[in-house]
Amino acid sequence: MEGKKRRRKPSSFIFLGILIMICFYVSFTLLEQQKEMSALKKEEQEILSKIEGTQKEIDAITNNIERANTDQYIERIARENLKMIGSDEVIFIDLGKNNK
Repeated sequence: MEGKKRRRKPSSFIFLGILIMICFYVSFTLLEQQKEMSALKKEEQEILSKIEGTQKEIDAITNNIERANTDQYIERIARENLKMIGSDEVIFIDLGKNNK
């Protein structure tokens, strides 16, 4: 009996082949999911940073709106943009500055 080789049944080869295919499929699926999760995490971080930047802009605009109602802000804008002066102020024009 030692001389006889033991032959496997074809059904065991089919079972082993299917098992190997399942292992490859599971491994491939896990790797693809890992890649997708990594990409989604990166996208999430980018979106969160955009949200944070937008929130800072909103805070700055809200702050500017609150300051816009003060007399000091209105006076500063009138001086800078409209070249207005107060009733008790005198303007001096430096004529030598234009000749240079």
